[in-house]
Amino acid sequence: MAEESEMHRIGILLVEALKDKLTKEHGKFTGSLQSSITYKLDGDDVVISMEDYAEYLEYGTPNPTTPDEILNWVEVKIMPNIKVSGKNRSEQKMNIAKSLAKHITKYGPRPFSFIRTTIREDLPKILG
Repeated sequence: MAEESEMHRIGILLVEALKDKLTKEHGKFTGSLQSSITYKLDGDDVVISMEDYAEYLEYGTPNPTTPDEILNWVEVKIMPNIKVSGKNRSEQKMNIAKSLAKHITKYGPRPFSFIRTTIREDLPKILG
């Protein structure tokens, strides 16, 4: 059985590697996924857990989305670059959200295999 302190070290480093992969290669949206990544020890295993929607990011599956679900994201990520004010700004924001929601529902997000690549590329270094 591996020493418990070594298993904790592996868990901490693996969580850091997953968070780094999200930040450096994908950017950070609300940070919810990144802050949800944790580990626990289960015997000789390090068990990583995170928000369920990580699967959508990892594999890029179609994901039914409504404009209301992404409205805040549109406000934070897109609207700062849009030079419209007042009522037109609200309408523009909703139109962008509707368009993006339709696209996400039909095609889903592109896959970003941060879990698999972290395990393939970073885990051997951590265990090294």
